[in-house]
Amino acid sequence: MSGPCISIRLSALMFPWTWLTLSLLQSCLIAGAAAADSAGAGFSGSAGPLGWLLSEKGPFHNSQEFVDFSERYQQGFTTKYKIYREFGRWKVNSLALERQENNGFSIPLDAEFLQTIRQLGRRPSQSAIIDNIIRKYGTHFLLSATLGGEESLMIFVDKRKLSRTSEGSESNGTAVTLEALHQLAASYFIDRESTLHKLHHIQIASTAIKVTETRTGPLGCSNYDNLDSVSSVLVQSPENKIHLQGLQAILPEYLKAKFVQAALSYIACNEEGQFVCRDNDCWCRCAVDYPRCNCPEVHLKAMEASLLQIQDSWYMANQEFEESDEFQNFVRRLPTFYALNSSAIQYFWKMEPSVHQRYKQLELSSQQLLSKARRIINKLFTLSKRCQTQPQIIMLRER
Repeated sequence: MSGPCISIRLSALMFPWTWLTLSLLQSCLIAGAAAADSAGAGFSGSAGPLGWLLSEKGPFHNSQEFVDFSERYQQGFTTKYKIYREFGRWKVNSLALERQENNGFSIPLDAEFLQTIRQLGRRPSQSAIIDNIIRKYGTHFLLSATLGGEESLMIFVDKRKLSRTSEGSESNGTAVTLEALHQLAASYFIDRESTLHKLHHIQIASTAIKVTETRTGPLGCSNYDNLDSVSSVLVQSPENKIHLQGLQAILPEYLKAKFVQAALSYIACNEEGQFVCRDNDCWCRCAVDYPRCNCPEVHLKAMEASLLQIQDSWYMANQEFEESDEFQNFVRRLPTFYALNSSAIQYFWKMEPSVHQRYKQLELSSQQLLSKARRIINKLFTLSKRCQTQPQIIMLRER
């Protein structure tokens, strides 16, 4: 059900970090956005200039969905499938900027928020802005969004365990494949009880999947006369996106630049220093109590652990190729009564088309692992360039 477009007070649209997605602060220095990746200590699997959004002070850090995903990722579950449906959708818009642009109308801000702004004075310190505004109201407010309810099923998959489970159960006809999981997920809303029973049986038997079922907000197709009495949640999907605006847009002119600086320091420097940009490079000017604020050791160790996992996957992929029937058949067909040089081996290799296809699979998986390793290594060196010691990396090479 889709409801009418309504407008609500800004006080109801201010959210803590748990709900926010950043389109950081439009009045920020251009260099600050360009160097966000190097300044923020993001999730080890992320890459690109927005990786810092997953840092400890980033908007996704305390998001339950991201916390669940990051925990599963560390456990080896690298793929997530989600099937969902939404209920009771209402479009909501903020009056703040609309009133501000139309001269003569006062912005409908919360009285407590206005009182906080007045008490800060015209020259507040960075810590005062963080304690009184950012901790309480976040850094962004909602321009428009969709409220409603959602019912979803998420399946986290460890493809390595799934493939080994499938190989071991092919003999008795109970192999679990990605196609089988797709079919089960697709039948969730048709036969929920039976689907969950089968998925939980696979989860217990193989440990290759983890199943999570969630229900939030109002479910069903009832008509709601009073939206204030409905416990709705923000609906986030490709069709229903959340639009945010930096909080500095509704702050007084004298406070905007200081607020942006405080927000960047809060997010990128973890409150341990001041965020500084110069000559297309950004870093944290560490406070006296935190001399190592530019060296995110926890995140560096997490990335090094990810590299070790990639190395293990690399060796496992090569071992699986060597133990494959195609390669073993190729080795058995090689002559053993005289020495073979590289030209002779290459000749016999060309005569075995079956092993070529198996080797292409190895090449594809190796390229994916190499690409992922390079991204992590680039970020590792970027984050550690102001550390006292530099990481020691052994790069994977084709065999």
